[in-house]
Amino acid sequence: MMSRFDWMLMLAGLLAVLGCERKPADRTPEKVTSEDVRRDAGQAAETAAEFSQQTKEEFQKKLETQLKESDAEIAKLREKGRELKDEAKVKWEKKMADLETKRDAARAKLAEVGSASAAAWKDVQKGAQSAWDELDQAFRDASREF
Repeated sequence: MMSRFDWMLMLAGLLAVLGCERKPADRTPEKVTSEDVRRDAGQAAETAAEFSQQTKEEFQKKLETQLKESDAEIAKLREKGRELKDEAKVKWEKKMADLETKRDAARAKLAEVGSASAAAWKDVQKGAQSAWDELDQAFRDASREF
């Protein structure tokens, strides 16, 4: 025979099982309309455009800062090269001309970034980053050599 404790334990278990039963939602979900889709898609597009514009501006500021710093470094390198003579001077001038050409290319790409639309600037960013990388490499080469 079952003790009173066993009955109470069985009753508690039964109540727990019945109380935890999943019930279907009381209301049916609302249908999504084409207007809902248009509204939500429009909001998503606006948010994406704002994010793209912010990212573009941040990249542009970073590149502007880097170009200013490179201008100062190029000026320092120019000063170092003033005292070179003969063949070393010719080689130095060639390196400096190459460096300045790459800096001008990076500056031109920065201008493209500035004029690019928020939607199209990602493609322009790749070119600008590549131009910056070339300038940075040329600067490091010139610094090491002289």
